[in-house]
Amino acid sequence: MYDLIVGGSKIMKFTKKKLIIGIGLLVIVGIVGFKFSNRTQKPTGVPVTTFPVGKGDIENNIELTAPLEGTESVDVVSKLHYKVTEINVKEGDRVTKDQIIARLDTESIEKDIRELQDNIELLKIQRNEAENSTDNSYELAKAQLDDSIANKQKDYEKAVDNMNEAKRKLDNIQTLYNSGIETGENLKQAQLEYDNSKRDVDAYGAVNGQIVPTEAELQNLENIQNGTSTASMNKNIEIAERNLERKKEELLECNIKSGIDGTVTRVNSKVGRFADDTEAEKPMFVIENIDKLQMKVNVSEYDIDKIKEGQSVTISADILGDETVEGVVSRISPTGEQKTGSTERVIPILIDVIGKNDKLIAGINAKAKIHINLSKDTLYVPIECVYDNGDKTYSIYRVNSENKIEIIPVELGIENDVNIEIKGEGINVGDEIIMSPDPSTMTEGTVVMSA
Repeated sequence: MYDLIVGGSKIMKFTKKKLIIGIGLLVIVGIVGFKFSNRTQKPTGVPVTTFPVGKGDIENNIELTAPLEGTESVDVVSKLHYKVTEINVKEGDRVTKDQIIARLDTESIEKDIRELQDNIELLKIQRNEAENSTDNSYELAKAQLDDSIANKQKDYEKAVDNMNEAKRKLDNIQTLYNSGIETGENLKQAQLEYDNSKRDVDAYGAVNGQIVPTEAELQNLENIQNGTSTASMNKNIEIAERNLERKKEELLECNIKSGIDGTVTRVNSKVGRFADDTEAEKPMFVIENIDKLQMKVNVSEYDIDKIKEGQSVTISADILGDETVEGVVSRISPTGEQKTGSTERVIPILIDVIGKNDKLIAGINAKAKIHINLSKDTLYVPIECVYDNGDKTYSIYRVNSENKIEIIPVELGIENDVNIEIKGEGINVGDEIIMSPDPSTMTEGTVVMSA
C-alpha cells in the first residue's frame, strides 16, 4: 500500500498494482499527445504554385484585322472640265468593262472640232493657192480670221453675261445669307457657279474685253502676206491636225466608261456638276469586283518569318456571328513599310477569301486567323512552367508524390499565347509542374509546399 501525499497531506492510498497502471496510462497519454502535436504542425517546404501537364491539340496562330475589299478596284475619274449630263448607274449596279456609265456635255467640244476642221480646210486651201499663186491669199485669210474672231467675241460676251449674272446671284445670296435668310449650301453652290463661269471667261484670253488673234494666227497672216513657202503651211496644218485629234479624243472621253467588270460601290458625281469637280475631290465612281473578296493586312516584322504563301486562314466578322469562312495567304509584299504611329516596320500581305458566305460584303472589318502550325494530341504546359537554362536547353520542375522536386530536361515544340508543347522522358498527363521555377531556391530533391 502506498500513500499519495500532496502538499504534505495524504490524499489517497494506492496499491502497487494500481500505481503501475496509472504510470502506464500517463505514458500512453504522452505518446498520443506527441503524435497529435505532430499532426497539427504545419508542413514545411518552399512554397510553389503548380499546374498539371495537359494533353490535346496546340496551335500557333496570328490574328490580324482589316476591312474586306474587292479583288479588283478602279477609280473612275475625268480631267475634263465639262458638265455631267447623264449618270446611268447607281451604287450596287453591276457593270461590264467599257460600259458607258455617264456622259458629259459635248456641245463646246463639238464646236471646237468644227472650228478646227474649218481651219484645217482653210490652211489646205491656202497651201494649194500658194503653190499656184499667192494672189488674194492674204485677204481671204484675214477675212476668215476676222470671222473667227467675231464669232469668238460673241461667245465671249455671252460668257461674260453669264459670269455677271452668276456674280449678281452670288452677291444677292451672300446678302441673304448674312441676314440669316439663305442657307450656307445655297451660298456654296452660288460661289461654285460663279467660279466656273469666271473660269470660262478667262479661257478666252481676251484683252480688255476683246478677243485678239493668237500669235500663230498672226504669224500665218504674215507668212501669207510675205508669200510664205508651203513648208511653213504644211507645218501649220500638222499642228492644227494634232489639235483636232486631241479634241476628238476628248470627245470620246466624254463617254465615261467602266474599266472593269464589277459592281458600282460609290457614286460621287452629280448631273449638272463638272466632271473634274466632285465631292471632296473623290473619284466620279468606284467600281470593285466584289464577287471575290480579299483582305490586305500588315504583319509585324517580328512575325513575318512565320508567314508563307498558301497558308490557310480562318476569317470571322461580326456580321457572320459564330460562322467563319476559309481564306488563304495569296501574296506577301517584298518590302516593308513604317507602321503608323510607331517605329515598328510592317509587311503587307494579301489574303484571298475562298469560302462562300452571302453575308460577307466589301467594306466591313473582318478578323483573319492565320494558321502557322498545329500539333495534335500532344503534352503541353503553360509557358511559365518552362525554365530556360541559358544554353539553348530547357527544363521543367516536377513535384513528385513526396513533395520533392524532380528536374526534367525537355524539348519544346509549338507554342501559342498561353501554352507550349513539351517533349521529355517520363512526363505524364496530370504531373504537377512548378510555375516560374527559381533555381536559386529550388534544386533536385528540394521539398516544396503547394500554395
